[in-house]
Amino acid sequence: MANRGRHEFSVQEAVNMDSFVSWNYEELNLHSTDTDACTFITKEDPAKKVIIYNKPGSASATIEDTDVLSLTINGASAPGILKIDATDLPFTITGMMVTSLSVTTSDNDGTEAVSVLSFH
Repeated sequence: MANRGRHEFSVQEAVNMDSFVSWNYEELNLHSTDTDACTFITKEDPAKKVIIYNKPGSASATIEDTDVLSLTINGASAPGILKIDATDLPFTITGMMVTSLSVTTSDNDGTEAVSVLSFH
């Protein structure tokens, strides 16, 4: 029996997606025009639940209410990119295996940052 991934749990636990082995916290600085990707969410260690929220402790890094975040989940192409308003944070992705996650912002003024909490 494997010790990581979806084979570690019983069939019922794996189907329900309610069992987690580990978790990771990561801060994504959206300061550049490039997409910022989560390094802890990979095909080898997919996340069962992901929570995206404003970076705590720094008012200057807060996403503005007028910003739109584009979430690329599992390498989706342009029509499959999920767009959410900053007022929707915290935002939870659950019920699917997330093998990659990238975040960009619509208004990059050099101060935006979000935190990502992933459960594996």
